[in-house]
Amino acid sequence: MKNNLKKVMIASVVLGITQTVWIHDLSAVQAAGTTKSISQTKTTLKTLANVPGVKLSTKSSVKITDVNVLTQDEGKLITYTLTYTNNEKRSLQLVDYWTKVRSKGGTSYTSKLLTQDAEKKSVAAGSTLSVTYVTTVGKNVQLSNLNFEIVKWDFSKPNYESILGKINIPASYTVATPVNTVKKVRINDIPVKIKVQGLQTFSASDTSNYASVKINLHNVGYKGLDNPNVKWVLRTKGGSSYPLNLNSNDTTYSVQPQESKSINYITTVPKKVKLDGAELIMVQENEAEKSVIPLATMQMPKSTSLQNTETKVGKVHTITLEDNKGKMATSVGDVSVSQTHGNNYYTVNFKFKNIGSREVSVPKYEFSVQNKKGKDFPLSTKALDSLKLKPDEERLIRLTFSLPYDEAEGTMKLVMNTPKAEGTEGTESKEIKFSYPAGTYILPKATSMQQSIGTESTLQIENGTLGVTWNSVQRLPWDNADVLSARVTLRNISTNTLKLPQLKGMLSIDSADIADTQLLISQNSALLGPGMSLDVHLLTSLPTNLDVAQLQVALSEVVGENTSELIRLTHIGQLPQVPQVELGTSHGLNTPGKKSELQVKRTLIYPGTSSDIVYTELQVKNIEDRQIDLAKLTGYYESKNGEYYKTTVKQIDYPAGPGDSALVTMWSKIPRKTVVSDMRLLIGETVSGDTGKEGSTTGAGYVDAASFELKPDQESTLNTIKNLEIYPYSLQTRDFKASLSGGSTVNLSWNYDAVRNNELNLPESEHKLIVQLIEPTGKVFDKEIVLDKDMKEGNNQFLNWTIQDVVFEDRRSGAYTIAIYDEFQGQRIKLATQAMGFVPAVGNLPSAE
Repeated sequence: MKNNLKKVMIASVVLGITQTVWIHDLSAVQAAGTTKSISQTKTTLKTLANVPGVKLSTKSSVKITDVNVLTQDEGKLITYTLTYTNNEKRSLQLVDYWTKVRSKGGTSYTSKLLTQDAEKKSVAAGSTLSVTYVTTVGKNVQLSNLNFEIVKWDFSKPNYESILGKINIPASYTVATPVNTVKKVRINDIPVKIKVQGLQTFSASDTSNYASVKINLHNVGYKGLDNPNVKWVLRTKGGSSYPLNLNSNDTTYSVQPQESKSINYITTVPKKVKLDGAELIMVQENEAEKSVIPLATMQMPKSTSLQNTETKVGKVHTITLEDNKGKMATSVGDVSVSQTHGNNYYTVNFKFKNIGSREVSVPKYEFSVQNKKGKDFPLSTKALDSLKLKPDEERLIRLTFSLPYDEAEGTMKLVMNTPKAEGTEGTESKEIKFSYPAGTYILPKATSMQQSIGTESTLQIENGTLGVTWNSVQRLPWDNADVLSARVTLRNISTNTLKLPQLKGMLSIDSADIADTQLLISQNSALLGPGMSLDVHLLTSLPTNLDVAQLQVALSEVVGENTSELIRLTHIGQLPQVPQVELGTSHGLNTPGKKSELQVKRTLIYPGTSSDIVYTELQVKNIEDRQIDLAKLTGYYESKNGEYYKTTVKQIDYPAGPGDSALVTMWSKIPRKTVVSDMRLLIGETVSGDTGKEGSTTGAGYVDAASFELKPDQESTLNTIKNLEIYPYSLQTRDFKASLSGGSTVNLSWNYDAVRNNELNLPESEHKLIVQLIEPTGKVFDKEIVLDKDMKEGNNQFLNWTIQDVVFEDRRSGAYTIAIYDEFQGQRIKLATQAMGFVPAVGNLPSAE
């Protein structure tokens, strides 16, 4: 709905909020109004004090001292007070007197004594006593057309009545309490002096004004006045009535004995309605009469109209809270903007500071933005819920809003509105809710957050300033979907240690926020020393066929169940390519506390029938100055035409010392039709779906990936088994014998030297050494050798085993071929082959000394 509320700076008389700029002008306006009212009172004003009374005797009389009129749909409700003065030496019995109300045309109206005065039976000698009656007349009956008759019992008269006199109030007389005059009433049976202190108007919309009335209540009794059960009505000179509501978050108040308190009330009035000559009526529900009765009528001072005052860019606006409960300095800081599809998305930094001497509760102000066209756009924030500030304490909140491009042109203003004042719950009538401008601030030119990858922005938090850099964004293959990750670095650019707020992250794709965005923080501590930084990752999954034209990252502060956005950054267009790592060079993983360097050592192809195993060994070096658990890795082989194959990863499960390196293996089965010679290996750090880095090789995704160049080894098979390499062993064969026994048994003996490379920490090896004997008929016999178990490190080592097969029966000599394989996951690479001759079935076999 279009909101044309004009923004004004409201003085304490209006809102209970002092705007310093208005104090002197307001005082002058009120003083002028008071002077004029006093002058008019002295010259022309005639009140009920000027209306003659009726004599009851030579020394006693009665006068009408108060009249209040409340116009209702069914007629006018009139209360009138008769004050008896008894100067006799004996009591005056009220049972002998009563009153009637009669129009000048002779129409009689019934009067009833208010229940509160029912027990008043007599007037003591030398005293006065007031009693109040209520009557109802026609809506069009004027007060000046009524006679208030004083009647006494007189049994000498035919109807036993004697009219002692009539009281008539001329039309030129005012029955309301004059301006700047105190009226004493009883509220909740407590004597209270009331006085109207001001009437001010300001624009509410194109068709209506707010009218604010400030009323002073002075409790002159001996009991506290709690939750007064009275209401107030603003009545115009033309007779229209407008109920007033409390202008406060609280719908109740109290006034202690001898305390004086000013209360602000508010209502809306059509702009065409004039308030000159208006009156304020105090009404109270009367259960006995089952109606609302007027108890006091007061003339309103001449209304004053407040104009707009705005806080300029970089300036501070001071607010005095209602009832002088404290002062706050408010100001607008930086404003940033990023673009979404068809909209500009703004973030405004707004600061509160308690400049008083005691703790204050910040009202739940409501904010809106006014554009150059005068249109208002409401903002929502929960940052002010239960917000309290100690003296000199500051609190920075962030307000976010979006505007269509065509509504975001030119200078904009931020309007801070007072909390809506509501009627008391449970009342039958639904009272109007109000909200008023407590401050209007011209917004500075917004800093663009477009194409913000790699650019550091500043972020004000509670106790300092952070540098915020969106370092990278990556879209990576992950199972049947893609994982989208953004890395944001937070750097302490203050001179003091900062405590980070509890953070929540949000990724937004083409203006659609992704509710299940995960936020991962690179360290457990929330403290950042000067110059220190940490990384946060925002992570979500995407369908593989979803195009991303625009991506935003947002960080919010979490307080209880509420969140308040801190910063939003935008990237438009194609996502950046992941870092490319050339063969033979290292790539750094810069996770704080887990910094390491990765380098590809070698890639092997284990051929198979329908698929080959592509196998890569990586060297990961700990570059921290302490022992750490190395980051767990995820890998995908990527073909040149964009096909991805997830790898199985094997890593050490124990910490690596400072400067130590470890071997990581990755492998996957690739269809034989796929070209593997130009494949690359995509490697990133595995992360969990919780709050930190994952401790196993499975997780919710991976981040900080790089694409490593691969060059599969293509070394030819050796034609001798003299020198062999199967990592981490280097083998040199001293002798290899296959000795025939003359029966079906062949005894084999391999005498070798083995050197183990211990430069790297190795995971459990999945490689096996296969020694294959092929006899002349083509029959094959395999011996499986488990590294680090069957194969021993050292010189002059022996491996002995036997083969039994009928093919060797009665064989005395002959040739055979030895082939040695590196077997991995059941698929083999032939390392070497060599033709040899059997040791004849004579003599003794060599012993394994």
